[in-house]
Amino acid sequence: MTRMTIALGAARGLEYLHEHCNPKIIHRDVKAANVLLDGNFEAVIGDFGLAKMMDMGRNTVTTGVRGTMGHIAPEYFKTGRPSVKTDIFGYGVMLLEIVTGERAIFPDFLEGAGEVMLIDQVR
Repeated sequence: MTRMTIALGAARGLEYLHEHCNPKIIHRDVKAANVLLDGNFEAVIGDFGLAKMMDMGRNTVTTGVRGTMGHIAPEYFKTGRPSVKTDIFGYGVMLLEIVTGERAIFPDFLEGAGEVMLIDQVR
């Protein structure tokens, strides 16, 4: 129940940034380390160092790709255009981390070299 409370709190925080702020705020680095918890495990989105304010009607802005490996959406890598979808992808990876107990990227001990992405393991 605690993990679900944290996940729902983070979702509400992202929903606020994406739907209720004007202009909308794209966080660009949604991950567990950027979800802060109070004494009751209520989640608050934090660390807005990479955030961008976006006029979603004119989302033609390209930026240098920023964020944490394993949490960055593939389309953001390709286009350099952050969007609500890039935050949702990061949130999805964070949910996979909560459910599996694994990190977004972890060492590949079986093959002896490199790293494995959690989304590839789940797929």
